[in-house]
Amino acid sequence: MKRSDAPDPGLMAPISVSGAVLAAGLTVVWQRRWSEAAAATPRRALFDCLCHVGTALAVGLPALPHIDNRRGFIQAVICGATLIDLDHIPAARSTRLERCMSMPRRPASHSVYAVVALAYAVETLRPGRQVGLGALLGLSSHLLRDLATGGAPLIHPRSVITIPSGAQVILLGGLAVAGRYAAGRVRRQQG
Repeated sequence: MKRSDAPDPGLMAPISVSGAVLAAGLTVVWQRRWSEAAAATPRRALFDCLCHVGTALAVGLPALPHIDNRRGFIQAVICGATLIDLDHIPAARSTRLERCMSMPRRPASHSVYAVVALAYAVETLRPGRQVGLGALLGLSSHLLRDLATGGAPLIHPRSVITIPSGAQVILLGGLAVAGRYAAGRVRRQQG
């Protein structure tokens, strides 16, 4: 069933790619503001969240032409990119922003294992709607940004991995392409 408010399928690809480019551009601006903000402040937390949302949208939007449940997919992308930071609360043993943002390293749950487990759980709870793919793209974009902004315990809790921002951009682009490919493949399989 075609929704009357859905964009023309022929326009969906350029609209989604344009949205991804806009999100990436805004993220560059927010990243600059994030780096200028004092550590462990509400301003820095705001720009950190905006950067994670922008990065996730830049990665997730290109897949939209192949997604039927677009709203659920985008919600999963944004939730995956932002809610993972709630793990700072138990790791810091505090709800105070300063303590959550000033830990010596990110929590062990900022890892590949957590990303795969959470995306699998989301897909298991909402099968066939591609929200698991959305969560995977959001969570993965979060980790890639974290790797370029101080590092994350990607594979082992005591081993923090960092990457240069140039590598982050390339990996995020690859993630966007892979997400679009995966969404298209699922759609073709569903026929």
